[in-house]
Amino acid sequence: MFKRIIGAGLILALLSSSAAGLCEESMSAGEALFGPGNYGTQLEGGATDADMYGADDTASASNYPTLRLGDSDSSDGVAYIVFLQNRLIELGYLNDDADGTYGVNTEVAVREFQKNNGLQATGIADPYTQEMIYSNNPGIVAATVDNTVFGSDTMRVQNAMSQWGFMFSKVDGKMGDNTRTAIKSFKEYMATVDPTYGVTPTPEPTEVPEISTNTTFGDMPVAMDVLLEGANPIIVKADGEIDGPLLEYVDGEKVFQVFRQVVRNGDSGDEVMRVQKRLKALKYLYTADGSFGSMTENALKYFQRKNGLTETGIADQDTQMQLFSAAALPSEEYVFPYKIIVDIGDQRVYVGKWNGSSYKDLVKKFKCSTGKDHTPTPTGTYQAGGRAGGEWYYFKDFNCYAKWATRIVGGILFHSVTYNSHKRPSGSVSGLGRKASHGCIRLSVENAKWIYDNCPRGTTVVIQK
Repeated sequence: MFKRIIGAGLILALLSSSAAGLCEESMSAGEALFGPGNYGTQLEGGATDADMYGADDTASASNYPTLRLGDSDSSDGVAYIVFLQNRLIELGYLNDDADGTYGVNTEVAVREFQKNNGLQATGIADPYTQEMIYSNNPGIVAATVDNTVFGSDTMRVQNAMSQWGFMFSKVDGKMGDNTRTAIKSFKEYMATVDPTYGVTPTPEPTEVPEISTNTTFGDMPVAMDVLLEGANPIIVKADGEIDGPLLEYVDGEKVFQVFRQVVRNGDSGDEVMRVQKRLKALKYLYTADGSFGSMTENALKYFQRKNGLTETGIADQDTQMQLFSAAALPSEEYVFPYKIIVDIGDQRVYVGKWNGSSYKDLVKKFKCSTGKDHTPTPTGTYQAGGRAGGEWYYFKDFNCYAKWATRIVGGILFHSVTYNSHKRPSGSVSGLGRKASHGCIRLSVENAKWIYDNCPRGTTVVIQK
């Protein structure tokens, strides 16, 4: 049933450049995707493979629970929300990532689906709604695109904020929180680089002070000041609203100066943040924190390569003029030290290393255990959530532990083979290579630790069948 959620050819299409000419029948999935490489070793051994779930392992992906705002996928449980989000994305109702959390965007997507398909528009994914969402019925109504927002003030502002390095969320013509935050950031930035931004000059007085002649003997006449409306300078507040001073720059009446200084590894501040946000908007860099480190340098080098510039990793004037232009070429995917492919078909994890232009160099190959058929691991492309705590990770639903957990999406993790409630081994590497979990991906302790140590938050994880 869940094979419909992500099209069979999606992942191969994403990696077609790596797979070209390598898809021979004799090759493994990882070799076909990455090409030959120096594979890491997989430890084998162990006497037993006790199932940590015990006799009560009854969860099933075919039993739809009611899902609503605030829910999230539980650790090592079925990824109900991730599956739902992937399907809503496929149908065009959700313009967001599948993250395993039932947020406002997911609620709105469910409500719109219900509205278009003759259901009560509650925004709650009850079992009947989910049955219809996953249905192959050709009568299912997909989402329609609302083109009325294109060309609006909001769309023009979003394009400018994205191009100039103040916004990295999607340009969709909708005035949401991300757009307001970007506008506020632009206004705050302009206040630091141009003190005259948004300031209305003090008007010249046009009236003569009024003289009072009602005085007693010996008093001097008194001049009474008359307050003039608009006599004080008016300063535009750094809020998130579209206003005249903002539109003057957006519409080209005033020129926004995109380059102000060279930034490089070790620098920090507003100009670094703008470079990072633009790289993120173009899908070279996953995080923007205002601090220029090796991740930013590598992402910038790839931008320079893609855009015909010298690969220095330094954001000089030529680089920034191209970066902050409408002609800047986007990346196919984020730049990280490594990219991870999980192949459910052969129960293997493949790790490709970034070589400056792709992840074609396969450097690690791990045996793993993915979700059972009735509690599957969700397929798709995800940006990993990073480390999930320290050495030990506790599964409260099953009263057991695993080591070195790294979050993939929602409650789906990479983690070691399992330990009982006393932290004694209850699973072994000898059991790896077959489906065994509620959706998480089990590895040897050594390999779980390698991912924990070497794959930061945002690392691309592709899960395919």
